[in-house]
Amino acid sequence: MVSGTRPPMTDKVSVASRTGGCAILDPGPSFLISSPRRCVLPLIELDTGIDMYYQVEGSGDPLLLIMGTGADHSTWDAQVECYRDHYTVITFDNRGTGQSTHPADPSSYSMEVLAGDAASLLEAIGVDSAHVSGLSLGSATAQELAINHPERVRTLQLHNTWGRSDEWFRRMIDSMAFMVEHDDMDAYIRCALLWVSSPDFLSFRPGDAEAFERGFISENPHPPSKEGLMGHFHADRTHDSLGRLGAIEVSVVVTTGEMDWQVPPRYGREVQRAIKGSTMHTFTGPSSSHIAFYEMAEEWNDFTLSWLRRNS
Repeated sequence: MVSGTRPPMTDKVSVASRTGGCAILDPGPSFLISSPRRCVLPLIELDTGIDMYYQVEGSGDPLLLIMGTGADHSTWDAQVECYRDHYTVITFDNRGTGQSTHPADPSSYSMEVLAGDAASLLEAIGVDSAHVSGLSLGSATAQELAINHPERVRTLQLHNTWGRSDEWFRRMIDSMAFMVEHDDMDAYIRCALLWVSSPDFLSFRPGDAEAFERGFISENPHPPSKEGLMGHFHADRTHDSLGRLGAIEVSVVVTTGEMDWQVPPRYGREVQRAIKGSTMHTFTGPSSSHIAFYEMAEEWNDFTLSWLRRNS
């Protein structure tokens, strides 16, 4: 087991196989199914050496969603609600987030390691391959999943993505890491929102901005940890897949937002050019930020679902 911490859980289960939208479990500790379409499964021990928390909802072809830096599976809630009528949606807490293991050594985190966790999860729950959608750090993880575990990926959506961390990008990450290094999580989320949200979101939707902050830190039952965030920052700083993206052969869409300050569109265009046959989409308008999936969820969901259904 990787040295690290995670919030206490009362149950741990291992998954033998899946049927429909739910998991068939080996005999053992009890698990919770809150509705016929939603399976809430506590923890699964992966062969990568961590315990991972995940959820499965809906029915249809499997769709794996990979979230960004410091954010747990619940950040995808608006997307799960949209997708679950069409796909079996798998969300999870990356190592270092939520109820999964939080390894203590930041240098042990990389996009390759995170992708290995995702591949191990699919193997453990009996999913041979899935449509994959990743956002920010999750998009970089999805790149590595498609490169290193191509048999696991049916189609690929890369949102607010980049292929190589340059000096500008590393300094941007440093600006957020400073507050975490000094144990000020409230300052961290306030700084992070300057990078990830639009001016309109902060200026004209203060209630939504405050709700986002509270949901990320103070009202989150499993908030980000210093260990996990520093690990994710290390993965962000060291990401470099640009020279290997040409190996990806599945259908790929790269999306960006014209108001994304954190991962500006130039990075996404560079990724799109490196993947033969991929397409590019730019969200526009005052809410087209790094968190456009949250600020303009309806349009974001409509586009991503339509693309997925065309390419499934």
